[in-house]
Amino acid sequence: MIGTIIGAIIVGAIIGFGARAILPGGQDIGLPKTIGLGIVANLIVGVVFQSLADNPIISIIVAAIVGAGLLWVAIKQGWLSSTS
Repeated sequence: MIGTIIGAIIVGAIIGFGARAILPGGQDIGLPKTIGLGIVANLIVGVVFQSLADNPIISIIVAAIVGAGLLWVAIKQGWLSSTS
């Protein structure tokens, strides 16, 4: 149970940082929001693209792209601020 939570946090951080790297410009969000973004993106990809569960590398890449899209929408809606 604890291992699953720690794993989700680590994978969420990787995906969140990947999403922030894909989106141009700076984003004014901290580490908790970055991890949350990654976890939400990973959940979306896990539900929508269940066939990607066989290849975790592809799953992380797709989740980072989904996370970048979520981050872009959040900035455009004014939920988060951009530093660019």
